[in-house]
Amino acid sequence: SFGRCPHVFCQGQPVLPVGLSDLPRNYTVNVFCPRCHGLFFPKSTRQANIDGAYFGTTFPHLYLMTHPDMIPVKPTQEYTPRVYGFKINSASLFYRNNEDASLQRRIEGRERSSGSRRKNRSGR
Repeated sequence: SFGRCPHVFCQGQPVLPVGLSDLPRNYTVNVFCPRCHGLFFPKSTRQANIDGAYFGTTFPHLYLMTHPDMIPVKPTQEYTPRVYGFKINSASLFYRNNEDASLQRRIEGRERSSGSRRKNRSGR
């Protein structure tokens, strides 16, 4: 047993070991939660000293593909940050610092799709 997922909404989902590299002596083992798809450091120091290449980058995914009945359902609840019961505005620094990368990807995707539309219109 490599422990359980620390996220509250995963409700103690057992985790699987995974390496970040297939090359020996690069990284120690991490644990993968199949419910939230999160990567974490194992809590046990004994497990934290295991070389990640022993399990490789493939183990949890191959295991779940081999045993599809072991795939848990995604958490239905989502945490909404609040201050004194009020939701935090999406334009606040809290969201800007945490979601800059995802917002930038969405903007770039829109620019690419609108750029391809312009090319199609001018080519007529």
